[in-house]
Amino acid sequence: MFTIRPPKLNGNGHSGNGHKNGNGNGNGNGHGQKLETVLGPGVYYQGNLSGAGGVRVEGGFDGQINIQGALYIAEGAKVTAEVQAGTVTVGGNLKGNVTSGKVEILSTGRIWGDIVTTAFATEEGAFLRGQVTMRDETAPPPESQPATPEVAALIA
Repeated sequence: MFTIRPPKLNGNGHSGNGHKNGNGNGNGNGHGQKLETVLGPGVYYQGNLSGAGGVRVEGGFDGQINIQGALYIAEGAKVTAEVQAGTVTVGGNLKGNVTSGKVEILSTGRIWGDIVTTAFATEEGAFLRGQVTMRDETAPPPESQPATPEVAALIA
């Protein structure tokens, strides 16, 4: 036999952590960044998606994604898009190129496309058909041009 206890409330009728059962990180999605928009498992959207917030895709998406927040592609989701996002986590299928500060492919995740990022991680079982280009967080120094004879004379 087991006992279910309600979560302790924080004064406004909520547990304060995003989950009814008292578990979680405070934003209700099981991940470190706030995801403000959810395309549920029965939803298919075609078009452009842009904004400052985060997005969780559980259904289907076809188009272009350009967001400043986190993009989470859940297991079972199918996304065909060119993606630019602050962070990208893939647990479903993604066909398209990704540009992001951080990219993570979960064990159930599949990506067909190229990735440009400053941080990259995969779990065992993850799939990637494409190439990863790692960029430095700091801008590269400008390429030096050979000094003209006049400049060379000033330096010498």
